[in-house]
Amino acid sequence: MQLSYGLIFVGFAGILQGTFFLPMTYTKNWEWEHKWFVFSFFAMLVINWLIAILLINNLGQVISQIPGETFLIVLASGTIWGLGTILFGKAMEKLGMALGYPVIMGISAVAGMVIPAIIFSPEVFFYLKGWIILAGALISVVGIHKCTKASVQKEGATSSGTKFSNKWLIIGIISGFTSCLPNIGAAFSNNIKQLALEMGNKDFLASNVVWCLFFTMGALINVAYTIYLIRRNKSNRLLFSDNWKNWLLILSMSVMWMSSLYIYGMGSFMLGDMGLLVGWPLLVILSVFIGNLWGIYRGEWRSATAYSRKNLNKGLLILLAAIVVVALSNLL
Repeated sequence: MQLSYGLIFVGFAGILQGTFFLPMTYTKNWEWEHKWFVFSFFAMLVINWLIAILLINNLGQVISQIPGETFLIVLASGTIWGLGTILFGKAMEKLGMALGYPVIMGISAVAGMVIPAIIFSPEVFFYLKGWIILAGALISVVGIHKCTKASVQKEGATSSGTKFSNKWLIIGIISGFTSCLPNIGAAFSNNIKQLALEMGNKDFLASNVVWCLFFTMGALINVAYTIYLIRRNKSNRLLFSDNWKNWLLILSMSVMWMSSLYIYGMGSFMLGDMGLLVGWPLLVILSVFIGNLWGIYRGEWRSATAYSRKNLNKGLLILLAAIVVVALSNLL
């Protein structure tokens, strides 16, 4: 029963991850830096700490007793992730949901599973379960390739347009590797989880302590960078010039994104010892699938050729197969 709940939690987190970017596409009169400043402030700082304080007992005491080496690892990975998030936000804006999500999150799915496995559980690849998880992640790469190919066909880019796309594809690839750092940070946080358990926290909540530290470092990087852009462009007045709908849209985006990671933390625990290896690719692949569906809903494919839409449909079916394979691996 706990495995079923774990899959449900991770699945719900994946739906939120695939949807969270949608509200940002409906904002008006804001540049990227305005949107990302509000998102970084609300999601990574305000909502992050609010959820942590509500869910974790004796949070301050737990943090004060974290070993120095672990503390530095979490802060360093959070800082690198924060830099990558800036690249992620810019790449998503330029590539669109239908192309950006597959490229960025597809790389994140494979890297976020393989890197923790190599560091902590290399023996998993000597067993059928490990190979099935890896197969699911690699199947997702095939689906990602199909979706990407369909997007390129849809755009019908000129040579200059192709150079532009390639530039942002490279940035998207880099941000794909940094996007998996939350799972790697979580894999390093077992002693933080133990401290939380000793402080009377429930086992399925204890592993979430790492998020408040990790994403705070990301927030500092993102908030500082977006403030710099706003000041450089002298556009701070746009934040407060009758744009309350924009604030609500980005607030909803922030709630979905931050809550999805806490829900993922609970779900990965329920999946057992291999939770981080099974849960992460499942989370990411599902978010790619949902992100593409939202891209279709928004009309990104309205003017596409029948051939490119056919490739997109094939890619989505392959991603769906990857979700099934990764989910079934946890039954072994």
